[in-house]
Amino acid sequence: MTTRTRARGIISVGALAVVAASALLGASSSAGQAGRWTQITKMHNGAKANLGLARGKNGVLHVLWAGPGRPPYTAILDTPISPAGAAGKPQSVLAGWNSVQSPTAAAGADGSVHVVISGQKVLTPNDPYAGLNEAVGPGSWSLGPKAFGTFQLTVASSAVVSTAMLRSGQLASVWTSARSLLFQAGVDASTQPQDITPPGLAEAPAVAVDGAGAVVAYRNATSGTAFFRRLMPSLGASQEMPGAKILAPTIAGRVGGGVFSAYAPDAARVLLLRFGGKPRAVPVPKGAQVLSAGVAAGPEGRLWVYYGNERQTFVTRTSKSTSGFEPVQTFASPPKTAVLFRFEGEGSAGPLDLFADVTVDGATRDGSYQTHVFPQLSLRAAASGGRLTVHVTDAGDPVAGAKVTGLPGGAKTTDTKGRVVVTLAAAQKGSFTLAATKAGYLPARAKTSS
Repeated sequence: MTTRTRARGIISVGALAVVAASALLGASSSAGQAGRWTQITKMHNGAKANLGLARGKNGVLHVLWAGPGRPPYTAILDTPISPAGAAGKPQSVLAGWNSVQSPTAAAGADGSVHVVISGQKVLTPNDPYAGLNEAVGPGSWSLGPKAFGTFQLTVASSAVVSTAMLRSGQLASVWTSARSLLFQAGVDASTQPQDITPPGLAEAPAVAVDGAGAVVAYRNATSGTAFFRRLMPSLGASQEMPGAKILAPTIAGRVGGGVFSAYAPDAARVLLLRFGGKPRAVPVPKGAQVLSAGVAAGPEGRLWVYYGNERQTFVTRTSKSTSGFEPVQTFASPPKTAVLFRFEGEGSAGPLDLFADVTVDGATRDGSYQTHVFPQLSLRAAASGGRLTVHVTDAGDPVAGAKVTGLPGGAKTTDTKGRVVVTLAAAQKGSFTLAATKAGYLPARAKTSS
């Protein structure tokens, strides 16, 4: 429920409730609604990344996963998620392999989807696909002629891998193989990966791209602390994430610059940290328990931050500058969740497609579940001097083109400053119930009086 605060005739509110508000969105929310979870996979992988997520130019999110059931996995599948949040039928990327690990994915500037797969097609010493393989799609998936990532005696066919797309169109991939943390730009099988193994070794690497190049995050296997490290344009020193005693870091390259991580230093707090900066507190409802947290890039420089536990999931989104936050949305985690391992998300199109990796029954109901989350409007109204002024914002940023209803004289649309100003006649003074709506957002409502 929304918290309302009245001060000298001013009301500021977010959503009254996710379920009630979604009705005002119309057909756009019928396929996906926050708290309505759809099972995507039928297994879980614990703390490490479970899915490859990449969105095409048509707005379809491609969810790549290893299956079809429990390990050893022999296939990679692609489940498309429509822009409205509806999950389609999984399509085969490759099948019939001896073994594959959980994939990673990145989108190309041309709308292509690039999937990096650690695996082995046949169990022979000279298998050309033993290592890291690139599959390019969607639709008719093409597989490179040979694996890349060969490095001394490590086994890239059983690697934990993460990839991101550089501005050059090359993939930047990091992976742990045996006791090594490795990095490679591109997928040339003749290129030797760079050994970037830190003291204490590394686990659960994740890579993201910013304007300067690529940054990796990893968990130090000895201390349990997470670190950032610049990879490109040149290798930099490791930078500790303060208080980040986490199993697997998540990072996101922000539109407009910067690489960010969101994590829980304890069960009551969430921090948002920019590589090279200082952590900032993310709003957390009082009494909320935080077991897992993550971050995903949104449009216009915004970042989605999500966290929660087996019972409740919490989501917010930053302003364009990342200095402000939308009202926190709260909804139920996947039904009958017994163990929550991690969240993964993709929000580049505006709404967030959020995935929870959970144990439910120890059998077919375990796996990754998806829900679709719209960003949240806020509305502030003040009556003074015979005028009613309404401001509609998104994490503090003005929202132009929002429709405000409940005004005397009928509905009006916000200007470029996110504002509507109405002159009140004597007969029009009193109480007003206002609502602000815009396509792609959850609405906001408020009551005010003059």
